[in-house]
Amino acid sequence: MSAAASRLGVVHTPATARIQARWEGWELQHLRALCAEQAEEIERLKREVEFADACADMHQRLNESLEEALHDSSAGARCLGLTKSGELLVINTGAMQ
Repeated sequence: MSAAASRLGVVHTPATARIQARWEGWELQHLRALCAEQAEEIERLKREVEFADACADMHQRLNESLEEALHDSSAGARCLGLTKSGELLVINTGAMQ
């Protein structure tokens, strides 16, 4: 008899005890499958977070290098430019005149 059944004062016949045991087995099997699915989802999400962190770090480094180049006083007047392929770069505005 299960602990819950004994607390509730439920008395099982041999047939109902077998049904209860089978039900508990199915429940346990379902919970194990659910845990396995959730573990896979957690691992997938961890990989996504790692990728997002790497992208954020790359963009932060790019931003810092662009800002540094833009404010480099030894290079004269500068501004941001955009190539046809979408790449950001710092150009010397004195060269445009």
